[in-house]
Amino acid sequence: MPDAKKTRLTNTVTVAQYQALEAADDRAACGRFIVQRFHERYFEPTVNAPTRHGFTLMAIGCLVIEALECFYEGKAHSKDGSAKMFAAFFQRPTGLEAFGQGDKDWFFKDIRCAVLHQAETVGGWRLRRNGKLLDPGERVINAKRFVELLQRAVGDYAKQLETDQVLWRNFKKKMQAVCTNCEAPV
Repeated sequence: MPDAKKTRLTNTVTVAQYQALEAADDRAACGRFIVQRFHERYFEPTVNAPTRHGFTLMAIGCLVIEALECFYEGKAHSKDGSAKMFAAFFQRPTGLEAFGQGDKDWFFKDIRCAVLHQAETVGGWRLRRNGKLLDPGERVINAKRFVELLQRAVGDYAKQLETDQVLWRNFKKKMQAVCTNCEAPV
């Protein structure tokens, strides 16, 4: 049976190392860790890829939103609550607030669910890698800019961990679930 404590949460941090950072209350190091985790898993393989596609960027963006909102809220997972997670995330000051305006479910239904479940958008929405972030009239989203703002949001979240007690508590709750997921069932 593999030792869950040796599982790598990033290229450089194991479960045991993360737990030591948390026990030491090293919020700055935990912030760097979470930025590294998102960067390695989501941003680096897509944003810096020699060929990028708006659909891939948007799929990664949707994964990041759901995961990051779980960290904000201290939830182990987003099962049965994904739509609420997106609505809550788009209320945060990330530069993506426009996606929570108007019909608040449009992004979740026409973009997130469609891209992740059908590999396409619906409702006439198009994904590009240039232009304005959001053009509701033309129904166009700049997926590249969308993901760039998510990268910034992850960095801002990491900085907030250093001083915000509620975020720190919720981060630890989410990370407890992440570490538990590394264990084999008994």
